[in-house]
Amino acid sequence: MQTYGSPKRAGDGWMVCPKLLVSSFAFCIFAGGLSAQPKTVPSQSPRQALVEMFSGSEEKVRKHLTLEVQNKLAELMRDYPAGTDPLRALTQAGAQGTQKFDAFDLGPILFALNDSAHHTRMEAHIDSDELAGEEDNISISLHSYRNGVEQEMPLGVGLLLNLKLQEGTWRLNAVTFRAKIPLGDPRILDQSWLNPQVLGLATLSSLPAGAGNAATPVPQAPMMTPLRAVRLISLAETAYALQHPDQGYTCGIGNLVNVGKGMDDGAVYKFMDPEFAAGVYNGYRFVLSGCQGNPVRSFQVAAEPLTGRGKAYCSDDRRNLRTSDDGKASTCLAQGKMARQ
Repeated sequence: MQTYGSPKRAGDGWMVCPKLLVSSFAFCIFAGGLSAQPKTVPSQSPRQALVEMFSGSEEKVRKHLTLEVQNKLAELMRDYPAGTDPLRALTQAGAQGTQKFDAFDLGPILFALNDSAHHTRMEAHIDSDELAGEEDNISISLHSYRNGVEQEMPLGVGLLLNLKLQEGTWRLNAVTFRAKIPLGDPRILDQSWLNPQVLGLATLSSLPAGAGNAATPVPQAPMMTPLRAVRLISLAETAYALQHPDQGYTCGIGNLVNVGKGMDDGAVYKFMDPEFAAGVYNGYRFVLSGCQGNPVRSFQVAAEPLTGRGKAYCSDDRRNLRTSDDGKASTCLAQGKMARQ
């Protein structure tokens, strides 16, 4: 006699009761569903979280702090007078007066601070963004501009921002400050580079309008090195040729002064200072040559020290940066050594 639900032989195989089969199948689906619950998908990228945090309200700043810090802030709030918040100083430290703060969730620039009164601009550039699971490390470098031209900063300042994912929200977990001091560069001993206001250029740019002594002139940022100037002239030549495909490159250095590398709020950010129009900058004479063809497909640029003492620097349409110790452009162009950038 065979009981209900027990397996029964059919030929050489075994047959399973249909009800038992259905029950087993349903159990497997239920168990599999429990082990494969979908993770919470964040509504923002880590970069978007930073933009919201630093350009939003106190609530948005608090939202992107870790849960542990939020709990501690809640404890501290009990000791603060009514209507005050320890985060208020952070959210009120933004641009004021003639300054304008912008944040971008796309492109190479994360933050920018424009000062229309002094024609200066500070930019935070994203150098790398490394996402690993529930952590993200964003590396940022600071860049300074005056009258639309990038200035060389005495200190190479950078930040490493670490964010971690908590309950579906990216939160700022750690900030690492990095600074490169060029001790091997003799200009570090120059008066202009030792000026505390220049060394604190980023701080100066973030001061509210009217801060400090109004009679004190704004210090000029240090001029770029001739090697960097030669490199930027090569980049400006490339931009000029793209803008003038019927002409190609140019041997008129004045034509490159107004060549920009981008637009922001209607202002063109240029490669070169207006001083280059006269062919002399920071103690060096800059000359363009070798413009041949129609349109021009080649060029050479060289920089010689006005005193005749020092190194000469040169480059060409292939961006081969070279240098010669005798200070002569002809030597640099003919047999110069590759320059360290």
